[in-house]
Formats: sequence, C-alpha cells, structure tokens
Amino acid sequence: MAIYRFRVSFEEFEDVYRDIEIRSSQHFEEFHMAILTSIGFDKKHAASFFVCDSQWRKGKEITLLEEDLEDDVRLMKKTKISTCVEDPYQQFIYVYDKVAAWSFAIQLIKITKEEGNANYPVCIKSFGSSPKQYKPVQGIKDATLDPIAAASIAGEDDSDDEAYQMANDKPEELFAEEDTAGFSDTENDSSENQDEENQDEDMSDEEGFENSNEDEH
Repeated sequence: MAIYRFRVSFEEFEDVYRDIEIRSSQHFEEFHMAILTSIGFDKKHAASFFVCDSQWRKGKEITLLEEDLEDDVRLMKKTKISTCVEDPYQQFIYVYDKVAAWSFAIQLIKITKEEGNANYPVCIKSFGSSPKQYKPVQGIKDATLDPIAAASIAGEDDSDDEAYQMANDKPEELFAEEDTAGFSDTENDSSENQDEENQDEDMSDEEGFENSNEDEH
C-alpha cells in the first residue's frame, strides 16, 4: 500500500507546518481530521480541499458537509485521496471555518510503501507553534465563543462603558475647578446685589436731605 507524505503549512504562517503520512486508500475526511488534530484546532466547522495545479490555481472541490454539495463538488468521506493525486508533487489548498477562513497549502513531498503496523494518518513532524484558533475578544472571557457572537456581545454596552470610563477618568482637579467656578459665580451675584442695595440706600438719603433743606427755606 502506498503511503503519501504531505506537508501542511499555514498560508499566513509559512514557517509553521506539519508533515502528515496517510494511506493512498484513505479518504479526505480522515486527512481533514488529522490536520486539525496536528495543529490543535477544534472540529466544529465546515471545511474543503481544493485540488490545485503547480501554480496553486484551484480546481475540483472536496467538501466536508453534504449541504455544501453542488455540481462537480465531491464529499470528503466518499473520496479517496488517490483519486485526486495526479502528480508526484500534487498540491491542495485546504480551507477550514468559513468565518475565520483558515487556509493551508498542502504539497505531496514523498511517496513510500507501508511498513509495519503503523496507524494512519499520522503526524511525523511538527515545526512551529500553531496560532490561536480564536482571537480573544476584549471583555469576553470565553475564548472559544463564536467570533461573530463574541464581537456582538462585546459591542452591546460600549456607549455606557465609555461614558462611565470618561467619568472615572475625569481629573479631580477639573471637578474642583468646576465647584470653585460655581462658588465664585454665586459670590459675584451676591456682591452685585449688595452693591445695588447700597446705591438705593444712598439715593434715598440724598433725596431726604434735599427735602429737608427745602422745608427750612
């Protein structure tokens, strides 16, 4: 039985890859599971393999879910890997999770014969650490939450949080200045009122003095 050795690399992290061996008679669904296990990702999302030419142009699609089947699209659990290997250096593109769109470049790097009683598929080489499958969302502790739902929850109370933060960040000196300004305004109003009263009193005294002089004459 022929054994295919594939190198699976993250498209965005080319220095992170896994070498996986699998029997030519095994199906793409088993290859799919082996890839996710080797990089530490969960198995909750849809996925597809695309048969590529030497220029990495996508051709036939092999999908995981039956609901994604369309014309000329094959199903992983019913498609043997050998039926899509047309070149000794055959290339595939593997896409996992339609929302996150994780993309991997896969290349056949060796064909050997099965030896011993090894369990296939098997990861024989792991180079580099896999990135986190889900990016952490600020304010959400559950890192495995669906990205769209997490982003929605995180954004629900932004306005209240911002107002609260602005109030908390407001310097104490500013509050002090506002209080002092209010007190000064009150003080000024009182002074103005007192000045008006004094002027009224002075005018009354002057009128009384003039009337008194007129009576004496």
